[in-house]
Amino acid sequence: MNIVSKFTTSIISKLVRVMIKKKLGYDVYIQINEIKVANADGETHVHLDADAGLGKDELMKILKSLGL
Repeated sequence: MNIVSKFTTSIISKLVRVMIKKKLGYDVYIQINEIKVANADGETHVHLDADAGLGKDELMKILKSLGL
């Protein structure tokens, strides 16, 4: 299964952004460009082509939470 439609990937990107903000508290920009899912011999392989961006403050927040 391949998901490459701009409309569909845009909706999935927005859902991922909201979930990250809600669950982790990080305001991160994510744009998913393509999702490929393949199932062979009982194994599922997922390939995700995405771009992400975040501000310096968000990066510092993530690093601080990791103890770095």
